[in-house]
Amino acid sequence: MQTPSDDAACDTVTMTEALLHDVESGWARVARVAVLLSGSGRTLANLLEVCRHGRLDIEVVAVVSSKPDVRGLEIAAAADIPQFVLQRRDYSTDEAYTQEILNSVMPFRPDLLVLAGFLRKLVISSEWAGRVLNIHPALLPEMSGAAGRGFYGDKVHAEVLRLGVSESGATVHIVDNGYDTGPVLGRAVVPVKENDTVRSLADRVFQAECELYPRVIDNYIRRNRDWLLR
Repeated sequence: MQTPSDDAACDTVTMTEALLHDVESGWARVARVAVLLSGSGRTLANLLEVCRHGRLDIEVVAVVSSKPDVRGLEIAAAADIPQFVLQRRDYSTDEAYTQEILNSVMPFRPDLLVLAGFLRKLVISSEWAGRVLNIHPALLPEMSGAAGRGFYGDKVHAEVLRLGVSESGATVHIVDNGYDTGPVLGRAVVPVKENDTVRSLADRVFQAECELYPRVIDNYIRRNRDWLLR
């Protein structure tokens, strides 16, 4: 029977073997990530903190915000990350808006776009299929009633409470051309308590997001780096 220490040793060996394989295969470079946001930047801050502690091996090379004067831009500036503000109202179509975002970040050669509370629709071309990730603060697909256009932030948690379910959580998925409809990569489940408010549920879900998103990003890059890292 394996003990917990045996499990930890196995995990260490597996990770070491994976890293050696990466080096021998010429895949040792760090994945380059552009982060898209619309507000406080707390997901960006969490990703940067996890990176500083060595639990996620990515380089955030650019940040795009759909709104000016948000804290997410301040967090990027404090970390010396190039920032861009691109507002949807300045573009005639979702396609044009998406293209301008890509034009802004492409000089930094991102391998992956990570949505971190980004509230605008992207149009995903075949070139970017599988290269854009999002996290939604509810369980997908079964909570599709608390997802889709218009459901974000506290609106999601309010709907979860209205539905009277016993569990909520967070879901990381690949972004496709729908709203919160792409393939699921990972989920974290949290209880919905009898006395929950929107704020208390939101705080509990975000704590789960802080562990889930970095872990899923790391796993996704490791499993797909042969085609993801160009």
